[in-house]
Amino acid sequence: MGPMGTTAVNRGPVLIGGGELGRCPTRIHHSRFNDADRSTDAVVEHRIAEGHQWEATVAARILRGYRSWATVSTAADRFDRTAPVVINPATRTTDREEITALLLRVGVPLIFGARISAPHLRSVGVPDLLVRLDDGYAPVDIKHHKVIGRTGIPARLTSVDHLEDPGGAHRWFRTGRLIDLLQVAHYWQLLDSLGRANPRRLAGVIGSEPAITCLWIDLEDGTPSLLNRYQVALGEAIAVVEAGRSQPETPLVLPVWRGECRSCPWADFCRTELERVDHVSLLPAIGANDTERLLAAGVATTARVGGLVPGATVGDIEISAEAILQARARGAGALLHRAGADLSLPDAAVEIDFDIETYGGVLYLAGLLITDEDGSSFDPIADWTGTPNGERQVLADLFDFFDNVATSGNAVVYHWTGYERTILNAAAQRHGLSLRSAGSVDDWFDRYACDLWAWTKQRFVSPNGYSLKVIAPFCGFAWRDDDPGGAQSELWYADVLRGDSGQRRRLLEYNEDDVAAQLAIRRWVRSQ
Repeated sequence: MGPMGTTAVNRGPVLIGGGELGRCPTRIHHSRFNDADRSTDAVVEHRIAEGHQWEATVAARILRGYRSWATVSTAADRFDRTAPVVINPATRTTDREEITALLLRVGVPLIFGARISAPHLRSVGVPDLLVRLDDGYAPVDIKHHKVIGRTGIPARLTSVDHLEDPGGAHRWFRTGRLIDLLQVAHYWQLLDSLGRANPRRLAGVIGSEPAITCLWIDLEDGTPSLLNRYQVALGEAIAVVEAGRSQPETPLVLPVWRGECRSCPWADFCRTELERVDHVSLLPAIGANDTERLLAAGVATTARVGGLVPGATVGDIEISAEAILQARARGAGALLHRAGADLSLPDAAVEIDFDIETYGGVLYLAGLLITDEDGSSFDPIADWTGTPNGERQVLADLFDFFDNVATSGNAVVYHWTGYERTILNAAAQRHGLSLRSAGSVDDWFDRYACDLWAWTKQRFVSPNGYSLKVIAPFCGFAWRDDDPGGAQSELWYADVLRGDSGQRRRLLEYNEDDVAAQLAIRRWVRSQ
């Protein structure tokens, strides 16, 4: 797997942490045994910092509901057993565990910063919060992402002012956040090993929804139950670490490209190897389960998939036509025109390419590239204050522009994906603004706009997804910035809010390039 240095192997007992459960086994191995330089991503580091800040915000919000609370650094420090206790995060590991055991024994209502280890379970955990519940405790973890879904795993919603009452309104916990539940199941199991777990097997997760609330989940729910799924994940993690101790140079499970890779510090390390061997998991249309089955059937490369005919089966797997076309596009290193697809685009005297920039879901920049018979001009609408009034002004000016587009009768607005609709709908609701030319934002887009992402996806096959940053380079376009991306732009805007006005130019150029990329794609299409 390319150059890999190995760390000194710890010969103590294998202890799996909550953050390793359900993770990619190759990632677990590299994090433990690879001392090569991992990629550092400023966006990921920023999100980690935001996560820590969110944990502090939630903790402060919970503690406001109590008359008093104590911070302790040693088991000898004084505290009120009827009030919450915060264990100083700088406390040594052994002291932290001793304090946790003491607090559990005397029954304080809330414990922040606990640590529990159980060598016989090969487990260690640092739950954000332990809540006194029934005759034991329930673990609660604080996450800087949304956890309430429209469907998913049954849950109960509780105000953080009444964490001791988990019988609130019915809600759904997002299925895509299963790792969160494996983590709190891990903490419940550790509590159970001490005889301190609540007997109802309840655990909670506080997400980043606008109202700070806790979702309570019954860990016995599901078939198999969440606790059973946790035991499987724990066993897999233990196997990875034990194998790594005996062969630190070679992971037990070789890399496979999956969604988790995008935020993994080892992504570049693995991607290089996967590209070298033309790994079948590089095809977006091949999911994780099919990847395993194809590898077992001897189909390991995208080239092998590209050589199949639509409808072909490998073992018991029918290879989708989309996967075969993606493999062929990958082999060609180009976008492939779908057979018979009409390449005509909406036609108007004025074409407007539109793209927005947001920070924390709040609109601050709307870029408009206006192209007519005289050429193209970039006309941004921006606010750099980061205030609600600033967002309201951007939206009001943009809606005036949209109303003029509708009145003109000779213009079409191009955008990439439905993100603009989503953000503008939410902003319009926040500020009580509406369009004169349509009954709603969605109605206006249906009448006067074209989603170039959807149009492109229906007519071309891409070897590696359909983000603007993937498609435009196939059409000969390059961004001026050497690190373009919506997530990166949030970092630049954060710099602006801290007083770095020089980042405004970078943001404007990045936004201008985004709309210019859309125009470049259309010009490429029309040249075909």
